[in-house]
Amino acid sequence: MRQRTMLAWAFLVSLWTAIVSGAAVYEPAVDLVPVYAVSFQLVAFGAAYWTIRRNEATVEEAHRPGRMLMFILALFVATVPLVTIANALLGHTSPLAIVAQLLGFLIGLAVGLYVAYGGGFDYAWEHYT
Repeated sequence: MRQRTMLAWAFLVSLWTAIVSGAAVYEPAVDLVPVYAVSFQLVAFGAAYWTIRRNEATVEEAHRPGRMLMFILALFVATVPLVTIANALLGHTSPLAIVAQLLGFLIGLAVGLYVAYGGGFDYAWEHYT
């Protein structure tokens, strides 16, 4: 796969990650919203590029829109409940609450990347279609 294609897919994945996670995670102050969004996108870009680079064949084949849809759904289903539970139990301004919410973001990102590009989509495609 060409380098530009992998970079484009990693950027698309990181953009969706920043949108979903930026909306789910409670920032301690309004001034930190841009910092959180850019940080989420940078972390997601690195993780997505690494995952796509390791699994090049998954992006070269068909089902790219299906993989993207599975990524967004898995990211949302994993991140939002984890962050909401952390917020409900710990609040959103204490250091422990911030760490718990960021951990929820990282877990959601990992789940989304695995489902879309690490083998989860292929498993579902083989067994359910």
